[in-house]
Amino acid sequence: QRNLSSFAQAQNQVSTGKRFERLSEDPLAGSQVMTADRGLRGIEQYRRNSAAARTRTDAEESALSQITDLLTRAKELALQEGSATSTPDSRTATKAEVDRIIEQVVQLGNTQVGNEYIFAGDQVTTTPFDAAGAYFGDDGVRRAEIGQGYTVATTHTGRELLVNSNVLSSLRALSTQLGTGTSATVGPVASSIDTAFANVQTLLATNGARVRQIESAMQNSDALETNLSLRKSDLQDIDIEEATTKFVGLQNTLQAALLSTSRVLNTSLTDYLR
Repeated sequence: QRNLSSFAQAQNQVSTGKRFERLSEDPLAGSQVMTADRGLRGIEQYRRNSAAARTRTDAEESALSQITDLLTRAKELALQEGSATSTPDSRTATKAEVDRIIEQVVQLGNTQVGNEYIFAGDQVTTTPFDAAGAYFGDDGVRRAEIGQGYTVATTHTGRELLVNSNVLSSLRALSTQLGTGTSATVGPVASSIDTAFANVQTLLATNGARVRQIESAMQNSDALETNLSLRKSDLQDIDIEEATTKFVGLQNTLQAALLSTSRVLNTSLTDYLR
């Protein structure tokens, strides 16, 4: 019976590749395997959080890059219409282009990822900017946990993006001067656009730092996953060659025991008297 039990255990190890299947077979190793499993599940969640955070930072980077291009064009127009060659008709035509730039900037402020507005703060289902550029989001900072006790802000708010950065105010000032001012009043607006441009570059730099944080966290998760997987394997998996050799040995031992038992059970009184 002991040989049969050992043989069954060895057979199960060879077929599953596992040293044990029930916690009661090795409580200490089993407990450590469960700890490793919890760690691996946590890493998988952190990886999903990191992927979602990276999607949002990528969307913000795209929006900021487009705003940069639009501000560059707006400055070109301000310098152009602030020169001596500017005329009322050219300023009127240029104002129409600047107004379209403002519309594009507002649309970028309403960027969505999935069904969420990424620049609305915590009000992700609320359109952050109306057509006039008024902000209806809040100042909540969306954060993602990308590691144990390690969180990162995923995007800026619309207020930071277009209001505090002076992007909208500088573009509106340019539009106003093109509509009612002269070349002498249009030119100075270029400096306020420069300030807005610098503020957007600061937001881009912050976003880039967040991307690097996320990438670093993902690399750490990969390394930790490898370590935990190896640890779990060391605790639970068996050397298949060693297990097979043991299995064959136990098989031979069991066969010998069964043969011996059959001979004992077949012995009669006559055989004993002989």
